[in-house]
Amino acid sequence: MKYTEFLHTIETEITARLDNNFKLTIHPVKKNNGMIYDGLVIINPKFNIAPTIYLNPYYHWYLDGVSIDSILDAILSTYNDFKPTEDFDISFCDDFSKVKEKIIFQLISYDKNQKQLKDVPYIKYLDFAIIFEVYVGAQLPEFGTITVTDALLSRWGIDTETLIRASMQNTPRILPCSIINMAEFLAKKCPGYANQMRAVCDFDSLPMYILTNSRQTNGASAILYPGVLSSLAKKLGGNMLLIPSSIHEFLVMPLDSDIDVCNLSEFICEVNSTEVRDEEVLGERYYIYDSKTDTVY
Repeated sequence: MKYTEFLHTIETEITARLDNNFKLTIHPVKKNNGMIYDGLVIINPKFNIAPTIYLNPYYHWYLDGVSIDSILDAILSTYNDFKPTEDFDISFCDDFSKVKEKIIFQLISYDKNQKQLKDVPYIKYLDFAIIFEVYVGAQLPEFGTITVTDALLSRWGIDTETLIRASMQNTPRILPCSIINMAEFLAKKCPGYANQMRAVCDFDSLPMYILTNSRQTNGASAILYPGVLSSLAKKLGGNMLLIPSSIHEFLVMPLDSDIDVCNLSEFICEVNSTEVRDEEVLGERYYIYDSKTDTVY
């Protein structure tokens, strides 16, 4: 079954399983790094919001031999996990005073998001772009944000500097920093990734950490939290290597002479192509934190 036929089948079969008052749409959704996915929206007329379920991964399930019935069950299960239980009032976004304490920042690839960056306020940082969002996760059953666009900024009547100041105060408070021992995490969660990393350095003896946030979502931004890198550098004994594992985290380790830095960029590219979703790739090179100057380069 070709992909377009698969989409039609999913739409037809899901419709047949729902009450007649539900409506379904499938539409392209722009994601990070210029990726476009087909999103299934199941609309309950009682509410003004609905979750978007991306169908592209389910097609890979189908190609791997998973039955259509099993895929339909999985889609409906996902919908039931995230279906709305009340209306969501988005009108508060029109008033900056009502969202000022919810403005957060996110770190994304600068090169991979040139099209998106044409319409949003951002700050260039190294090979990344710092963009801004309104955090609405407390009102939704998932990690919810609304991207701050140039149009929204104009409606608020503020400048990018105001966004920076607000987000620097809010992001560490709303999404506190989380530092996880990498060796323990990889051994439990990603044994294949751990084996690749051993080709670069011995992380069983060298202390390394995952730097993210409390939600482990868009947590690479935590490297911008005031004092986080300097505090971690004191713990690790000086300068550090920073590896952009994904938009969700950085890997951090001491700048040790035993690390094969020549192969590190190649390792990052390989992991990006095999272990990280395209829309979650952050960067393809490593960075160094200088503990004396408190700078990253």
